[in-house]
Amino acid sequence: KLFQHIKELNEANLKDKNIEIEIAVSPQDLTLTGDEKMLEQVLLNIIRNATEAMSNKKNDKIVMQAKEIDEEAVISIKDNGPGIPPEKLDKIFIPFYTTKEEGSGIGLSFSRQIMHLHGGSIQIQSEENKGTEAILRF
Repeated sequence: KLFQHIKELNEANLKDKNIEIEIAVSPQDLTLTGDEKMLEQVLLNIIRNATEAMSNKKNDKIVMQAKEIDEEAVISIKDNGPGIPPEKLDKIFIPFYTTKEEGSGIGLSFSRQIMHLHGGSIQIQSEENKGTEAILRF
């Protein structure tokens, strides 16, 4: 339900940029406990970062997955965008650090705070020219 809502909120932007979004949840009845609006904000921040990084390639894609691993809910949001250079990857959670002309640099640091408030964590893995994956653990 949460993923579908995020997809709907981003539908116009995704369509304008020709980005496909795929959703996978396993098991289908996987449940997260937390503040829905705050978790929604985390997902929106990550999706916004992904869509802004995409370069309008023919096969731009974002995959949102939720699954249970070792009794822990794990959300993965993976894109096939340009990736983040290693020297920038180390800084992405620093408040006010941004690589965007009009960015504020608070999206990921705010997302990390929200995840900590929920007893969880956020991790970003990226490889240049292959894409980026945000992993949220609850």
